[in-house]
Amino acid sequence: MLEPSDIRDILEQHDLYWDHRRDRLREMRRLYMTQFWESETYPTLDGILRTEVPKAYAVVESYLGSLYAKNPAVHVEPDLRDRGNPAVAEATANQYLLTVREQLEDATRLALIYPCSFLKLAPVENVDPLKRVSCAALPPWEVIVDATACSWDQQRYVGHVYLMPIQEASQRYSKPVEDFRSRNYTKWIEATSIAGKDRALGLGDNTGSVPDSDRWVRICEVYDLLEDKLLVWSEDYAEGDEFLFTGVKVQIGGLDPDADAESETPDAEIQHETTGIPYKSASGRPIVPILPLYFSRDPDTPLRGYSLIARSLDQFREMNVMRTYQAQGVRRMARQWMVRAGFLSEDGAAKISQGLDGEFIEVDVQPGLPLEGNISPVPQAPIPGDIAAYALTVDNDIKDAGLLAPFTRGEVTKSTATEQNLLAAYTSSEIGRMARIRDGVITSIANTYNVMLSVVLGDDAEPLALPNPVGPTILSADDLTGDFGYWAVDAGTTPMSDLAKQQSLERLAPILVQLGADPKGILEEMVRVFQLPEQLAVPAPPPPAPEPVPGEVPPEGAPAPLPPEGVM
Repeated sequence: MLEPSDIRDILEQHDLYWDHRRDRLREMRRLYMTQFWESETYPTLDGILRTEVPKAYAVVESYLGSLYAKNPAVHVEPDLRDRGNPAVAEATANQYLLTVREQLEDATRLALIYPCSFLKLAPVENVDPLKRVSCAALPPWEVIVDATACSWDQQRYVGHVYLMPIQEASQRYSKPVEDFRSRNYTKWIEATSIAGKDRALGLGDNTGSVPDSDRWVRICEVYDLLEDKLLVWSEDYAEGDEFLFTGVKVQIGGLDPDADAESETPDAEIQHETTGIPYKSASGRPIVPILPLYFSRDPDTPLRGYSLIARSLDQFREMNVMRTYQAQGVRRMARQWMVRAGFLSEDGAAKISQGLDGEFIEVDVQPGLPLEGNISPVPQAPIPGDIAAYALTVDNDIKDAGLLAPFTRGEVTKSTATEQNLLAAYTSSEIGRMARIRDGVITSIANTYNVMLSVVLGDDAEPLALPNPVGPTILSADDLTGDFGYWAVDAGTTPMSDLAKQQSLERLAPILVQLGADPKGILEEMVRVFQLPEQLAVPAPPPPAPEPVPGEVPPEGAPAPLPPEGVM
């Protein structure tokens, strides 16, 4: 089991790695936000207007538009050992995925700007058990990874370091406020360099002069995967010599909103503490609720990642420098005139400076003498054509590094349909690879949520209303306990997908009847898909046979009519 001294060493190595890269990450962030010149490295000189180029934003958002999941959903396949209920697991996962679309988009954007990003699922208190898991996108410098591992599943530990209000930390971990050393809240990306670590981390004195709302502590959660432990440590508590907490607090079972919180016998067990990682798969493997998102990886250290913007950082920097140089050259090409002293009066010089259209300017010149020689324009040196050619070369380098087709950037080309298909097939290798990674994150969210939901449910059950053929059912932890197969789909449970299914069934129903399919089964399927009343699925009885008319001869081959009742 990791000791407090081990976690201190792990955190120091983590801080040292990212602190050395803070300036580079900050520059990539400014490029994306079109704030490249707002930096001490590139000060704005007096009289020079800097020009920003939103090229980095365009590249990132073009990828994000291609990777955007409108309505993420999953299809769940049954467990090989027939454990759990895949239909219920699919319904709960898809409902949760619709609520984390914004967090998934934020994590995708962070992974494109920075080397990687993460999604963290955390237990929260709520009356509804289905809403007791929150989701947040994390930047890479907040997650501690085992850089010596060659893959995410082979790590010895995973951690999350963040700032927490001192009052919340005191209440959550049942520790007095006086036992903590407080600090000011400071974003890591906006902090100072590593030269002053205390200043960079926002450390302050632990006095009563600062209000509690402005006092924070730094928390480090570490999942010890070798010993199956969840350790909570803080360098602001007990000088870092003791663990702040060991385990996790999870709200278990149902919670009556009308129950008295101070009652000695509450209706449900609100908190559950454990010293191990409470989230386990059906096979007993611990599951860490921190999900990685790597679009590119460092070949030597896969868990460090590689940024899309870092790939073309020099080109983005050159675009801003060259555009500023071109803008300065254009502004210097002003209409200036050289005039012989005394040739223009003060009013005439003022009128030329104003440059009003249709203005008459009187000059002091002898009758019959020309104006040439008394006034002439100031010669201007033209901007070299190599500057524009170089800017075009830099732009082409960015496009080559992006591996995106012109139509993915919204550009219209004159290529044929065949060329477009070939081009799309070529560029889909990059976008397809990144989409596969995004789908892997979606399936991981669904799997982790179902595992966490099975823990927070405990022994209680919740009613669910699922579509036919499942219908109303009772959700329990056993329904979610299984090694299911998760496959990501887009718009899997949206009204548009249901409409497409209805149109397909309406088109195929006559063909199925002609091929000999059971009309009764087709009727039941149409009632289910169109969500019609179930009474319509019961076929109507056949109409009664018409009574024979007296004196009418029945047709040849028809059965003889039966005699009336009571007549032999």
